[in-house]
Amino acid sequence: MKISIKDNNKLPAIIKTIDELDGSAMHIGVLGEGKQQMIAWVQEYGISIIVTNKMRWFLHHQGLHLKKSTTMIHIPERSYIRAGWDANEKEVMDKAEDMIPQLITKGISVSAYLDALGQESRDRVRDFARDLKNPKNHPFTIEQKGSSNPLVDNGSLIGAITYEVL
Repeated sequence: MKISIKDNNKLPAIIKTIDELDGSAMHIGVLGEGKQQMIAWVQEYGISIIVTNKMRWFLHHQGLHLKKSTTMIHIPERSYIRAGWDANEKEVMDKAEDMIPQLITKGISVSAYLDALGQESRDRVRDFARDLKNPKNHPFTIEQKGSSNPLVDNGSLIGAITYEVL
């Protein structure tokens, strides 16, 4: 008589997957350094810029004539990363939860799981930024760029929104 025992215990694989996920993190936004990072920061948090004589002269020759009493130019906060995440967090977390069975029983890798969540998060923040309408641009800005969409000029800012799995 031959006895064969088949063990379908997936617990060791589940524990291994949980261990791989432990400590995983993700950054979403305009990552790195440079011009796009600076523009992203200014739009996300806003800024007040002191008007210098050189700036006043430059803007005058561009067609924007500041009053003598204007000493600051204020670019308002247009939070699209923080607010975009806040507006979409539930949907992204629901997707994360829905994918757990695939992660555990169907054998998709932890990196594929995290990459899918990164893409989902990035796309939702990009859509939020593209759809943001307030605060509106100054009429001079609208005239210069030919659009009233506050965060869209040539698409480089929204295109720079990405993610990184740590």
